[in-house]
Amino acid sequence: MSERYVAVFARYDTDGDGQLTVDEVTAAIAGMFPAAEVADLSGIVKALFAEYDVDHDGLLSVEEFVPLAANLPELGAED
Repeated sequence: MSERYVAVFARYDTDGDGQLTVDEVTAAIAGMFPAAEVADLSGIVKALFAEYDVDHDGLLSVEEFVPLAANLPELGAED
């Protein structure tokens, strides 16, 4: 597993529990786009969880996050 993606995961895992919540993913996506560009991220985040939350627990593990990050290079962009 790419150390780069693990580091990105850790940056977005704000509570440090090893899982990304809907709120944490929403915050990560919101950081990529100006507020004026995307008014409501709930549909985007819902679609991401539908595709990448393979165990359907409502959370993204690091294993589930890596394919998402690989498909959304903006998630790996440095602040």
